[in-house]
Amino acid sequence: MSIKTTEIDFTRNVPKQVGEWLEEAAHTLSTLPASGLRPSGIKCGWPDIVRDLEDLDCTRESDDFPSPPSADEITRMDKVLSWINLLGPDERNYRAVINMRLIVHPISGMHRWTWRKIAKKLGTDHKRVKDWYQAGIDAIAKKIRQPEFFSSQKPQNILF
Repeated sequence: MSIKTTEIDFTRNVPKQVGEWLEEAAHTLSTLPASGLRPSGIKCGWPDIVRDLEDLDCTRESDDFPSPPSADEITRMDKVLSWINLLGPDERNYRAVINMRLIVHPISGMHRWTWRKIAKKLGTDHKRVKDWYQAGIDAIAKKIRQPEFFSSQKPQNILF
């Protein structure tokens, strides 16, 4: 799944596009390279990571990791991750569900947090969790539709 545009098309269904962009951001986030993060002088004697049992269930033809994301995909991912900050304190359940669904296995492409796991973690029903996810997408879509969202100048609170 790859989105070719860098802006939301307001003539189409905006919540659906936000959901698509969240899915792409999750997959982009999972394919970011995690090697070379240590300082160059640090070495590790541990063997390579052994794959999880979940990896054996994947339907991919190869066990190779997906190729690193392109610069455009990373740019879109950064934009989408900033949208999550638009959710206010009263929408913290939406934020929690969206953040958990952003964790995707890099090989199988499956979400690490299923709806039922999220529901158990948050102490609620899986149907309610799905509703929170959609409500979070709708809230983000509503906020990015506002013209102030794209303004280069943000209103400041000036104290005299």
